[in-house]
Amino acid sequence: MPKAVDVNLDAEEMVLKLEKESSPRRIEYSKLDRLVKVKEPVKKLFRTIEVKGLQVHIKGMEEPVIISSDKVGDYDNIEEYLIKVAEKYEVAVEQ
Repeated sequence: MPKAVDVNLDAEEMVLKLEKESSPRRIEYSKLDRLVKVKEPVKKLFRTIEVKGLQVHIKGMEEPVIISSDKVGDYDNIEEYLIKVAEKYEVAVEQ
């Protein structure tokens, strides 16, 4: 699954810079299919920790995009904003 390394949330769309891609993707909020809150295991040095993440399912894309707290700064505000957007556009949010 592609992982976001930078997220820019605008009024009508979000701009995601994904790992291993040179150009950012613009995704309109109306194309959101559903959001799923997840915990992901991440290896840090000699141990594995769990980080918060958000799977963003987008209409027209096969795999969801993962926004995780270890890759993106200010994750809590991004998650809060996307949940508000999901309510506005009547997108399902799963735990």
